[in-house]
Amino acid sequence: MPPRPGDIVELPVDTLAYGGQGLGRLDSFVVFVRGALPGDVVRAEVTRRKAGYAEARLVELLAPSPRRTPFRCDHPADVGGCEWQTLDYDAQLEFKRRQVAEALKHVGGLEHVVVEPIRGMADPWRYRNKMEYSFGEDEGRLVLGMHRRGSWRDVVDVADCLLAPVEVARARQAVLTACRALALPAYSPVTHRGLLRHLVVRRGRATGDLLLNLFVASRFAREEELAARVADEVASTSFALTVNESRADAAVGVGPFMLAGPPWFEEELAGVRLRVPALAFLQTNSEMCGVLYETALSCARPEAGRSAYDLYCGIGGVSLLLARRAALVHGLEIQEEAIAAARENASLNDETRVSFTAGDVRALLLDPPTGRDPLIEELVRADGKPHQSLRRPATHPFDPPAVVVTDPPRAGMSKKAVERMALLGADRIVYISCNPTTLAANAAQLVTIGYRLESVIPVDMFPHTHHIEAVATFVRTTGHAS
Repeated sequence: MPPRPGDIVELPVDTLAYGGQGLGRLDSFVVFVRGALPGDVVRAEVTRRKAGYAEARLVELLAPSPRRTPFRCDHPADVGGCEWQTLDYDAQLEFKRRQVAEALKHVGGLEHVVVEPIRGMADPWRYRNKMEYSFGEDEGRLVLGMHRRGSWRDVVDVADCLLAPVEVARARQAVLTACRALALPAYSPVTHRGLLRHLVVRRGRATGDLLLNLFVASRFAREEELAARVADEVASTSFALTVNESRADAAVGVGPFMLAGPPWFEEELAGVRLRVPALAFLQTNSEMCGVLYETALSCARPEAGRSAYDLYCGIGGVSLLLARRAALVHGLEIQEEAIAAARENASLNDETRVSFTAGDVRALLLDPPTGRDPLIEELVRADGKPHQSLRRPATHPFDPPAVVVTDPPRAGMSKKAVERMALLGADRIVYISCNPTTLAANAAQLVTIGYRLESVIPVDMFPHTHHIEAVATFVRTTGHAS
């Protein structure tokens, strides 16, 4: 009989499931065990049971895996953000590559895909260019750290996260010391009173720029004094306030209001200089983001006489790389602030062969600047019938791009967005993914439309966590328009 919630079971752990849980079996019944590693023999308590599997928590490690390593972090049980740090790094890379391949096979139905060796880090510590800390209180004393695992109230005073550069840890301590000296209170998610909510520290790996963004419930009288105290302890390039008046426990709000320095920091990735606004998205691992960009460029193979597209282009890093070889690059992104930053970054890099447009990518692809390829249009079908919404005549002369690069959010691309991307008629599509399961679903759709999945290259952007990035290359298999 399958185990029930509350049962204690003993089992060996065979592999890691996507999401970071150990996977073992009782006979043929699958049990996911949080905190267990391949090669472990564990005693675990079942917490939930479904029709085909159960979930459990680790109670006792009966026999450790030979690939287990000691904890380096002081707060592994309290925070748990880097849950794979007890797994040998080479093993982390091995299982991440395997998970990408398994997602393509089991979710996408793609059996014979070449998943190349994963790109990993020589030193997988201190790599984050962004840390988000939360304020709280512990017995009346102000603390600044991370939420306790499974709690939205309790904050663990994490003095030094080993994924953060030492400069970031020093900045955190300087802000905490200054806030304590001024007796500034933490915001309470229970009473919704107080002031201090979050601190986001961002650092340019190549430049050394350090931007501090303090999230508060309201503006307050001693802002300038706080900034001056912090400046006495740490050499930050910018200090900002962002006001979050909502009850949402997130680093969001109105701002930034600058108390010192510009509202951005600078970084350099794959030879591209980027000015990153305080609230803009940038991959949190600068070293491996450069590797990711270079990998995408080598897969894209932009051509000097032809255009290219960069979908979900953000602040323009990949667009500017493509523009060095393409005739013109069209960058599309829904966030207007990101597009404004992308245009500024084009100017910063003296690059004129880029055009950035703000708007919903799916809607923009309905009538793209370069028109659509009728050969691909005939292949895009639903229930055996062509999509009539996609058969409207193009309003611009036909000019299929050589390549489309797409870097969607974790949810992947909608079916409609994939179809409209295919209508561009590009020779190649390079898909940058942070979620193997949504990559697999989109890949299966592209294959049915008329593209072949040529290769997949995993890139380890997030050592010691289960997250994995991958670059997938699709090559068009249908005829080309003349």
